[in-house]
Amino acid sequence: MRRLPSSHVVRHVLPLLAVLALVTSASATAGLPLPEAEVEVTEGAVVLRHAGVTLVYVDGLGWLADLDAPPPVIVDGVAWVAPQVAEALGLGLGPQRPTAAGPAGTLVGVRVAGSTDVRVVLDLEGLDAASLRTLGAVGRVESGDALQVRLPQLDPPASLPANAGAVDLRWDFDPQGVLLEFSGVPFAYEVFALAAPTRLVIDLRPDRDGVPVPREEVVALAPGVLYRSFRAAASQGPSRVHLIEVAPGAGEWRVVGANGDARPTLAWADGAFLAINGGYFEPASRAAIGLLVVDGTWLSPPSRGRAAVGFGVDGVVIDRIETRIAVWLDERLVLSVGHELAARMQLHAQPGAWVGSGTMGALSLDGDDLVIDNRAGPVRVPPGGRVVVYPPEHRALALAEPGTRVRTALSVTPTAFAGVRYAVEAGPLLVKDGRDAFAPESEGFARGVRILDEVTQQAAIAVRADGTVLLLAAEAMVAADLVPLLVNLGAVDGMRLDSGGSTTLVADGQVLNRRSERSVVSAIVWRPEAP
Repeated sequence: MRRLPSSHVVRHVLPLLAVLALVTSASATAGLPLPEAEVEVTEGAVVLRHAGVTLVYVDGLGWLADLDAPPPVIVDGVAWVAPQVAEALGLGLGPQRPTAAGPAGTLVGVRVAGSTDVRVVLDLEGLDAASLRTLGAVGRVESGDALQVRLPQLDPPASLPANAGAVDLRWDFDPQGVLLEFSGVPFAYEVFALAAPTRLVIDLRPDRDGVPVPREEVVALAPGVLYRSFRAAASQGPSRVHLIEVAPGAGEWRVVGANGDARPTLAWADGAFLAINGGYFEPASRAAIGLLVVDGTWLSPPSRGRAAVGFGVDGVVIDRIETRIAVWLDERLVLSVGHELAARMQLHAQPGAWVGSGTMGALSLDGDDLVIDNRAGPVRVPPGGRVVVYPPEHRALALAEPGTRVRTALSVTPTAFAGVRYAVEAGPLLVKDGRDAFAPESEGFARGVRILDEVTQQAAIAVRADGTVLLLAAEAMVAADLVPLLVNLGAVDGMRLDSGGSTTLVADGQVLNRRSERSVVSAIVWRPEAP
């Protein structure tokens, strides 16, 4: 047995793993029973908690802690899980559970490459890469601290390196397993497992001349356009984040979309260099929910005082948008309501679009704003005309006869939205004036729904004080996790876009995040300036 002394101060410790056989019985074939673990079952997800550790399994995504393991099985409130899940919760061993006997595998060799940025690769035999996934971590070690990586029992090779560039390596082999320790100069690190063959990789980025080296790579995609990919903290564990930064004054921003026409974001991006999905919509009718302005035409009005983003001559504006609508019939004011009621009033100008419903009235107007039809919807917007959709309790509108002249006025707050050429509503608002503005209830969002309060993909748009626009797609967060992330990125204003399966960030014809084929009715696109 070989034992080398370990460091005196340790703050970064990754969990001990053991390779265990699955329990098989008539009552449970999923693995190990965990009566000690707290189980929470929600729509589309299972949450396991024990001793301060939380693991989440999401349908369609798997374990958010990068565990390559089957889903848990819940029997009479008790979770049955694969051994690596039990180990991650600190419950892998016990009197009623199988134990590992002898070495779990062999450490065939250790490879060290690089001089400034260093990669340490442990070649392993007899271990499944899935059993190492819980070791995945990203962090930083300061001078006097150390990173410790704990592994199961392994047969060691004939020789082991004592350093990785400027970082010292120490090894400890004992009956409890293998302890690998990194210490010395300050450094950033990322630990991850690879399969076929099984390897554990530790990337080290020592400070250069006393200055920390960023963990993420920054790639210039076009003049004024930078792409960053990095891992960020989130409430249920680190998440991969894809970020595009567009310098102020570079290119042109637009919103593309239409009522009744749903396409994947990649299709909406045809001819554009950048794109991200836009606002919400009704799946059945494919009608936009809330404000949608395309090339100066209001295809859909604001809805519930929710957040919107607009692009105009004054730049980018992100804020909650409120409206007031007034209606005159033959120059007689018959209606004037604030945004709470105005949300039920809709003005549609997209020719040929089906608008309204059987529970709402619809005033069809010609190009001179004269009533040509007044009945329950849905109705088509006439060529060159528009449709005013109204609640039937507005009796004056319900009694309007053909030939009646209709005049409408829509006032918008903030007033910057009144002059935007392109805009789309989504929400909730995340950041305003550089501070937390997350209050989804004030925008009519229900709490507890998966797309808002459960872990899924999240899309957002934000702007810095200098006018830099940020497009962001996070792969595993709840909506509230976007707030500190945007603040740390220097955003002064930011909002969430439609998310979940709609989340799609596109650059130069490529989808950057985990691809979704979900069709949407709007997208935000960016085109370089014409020569």
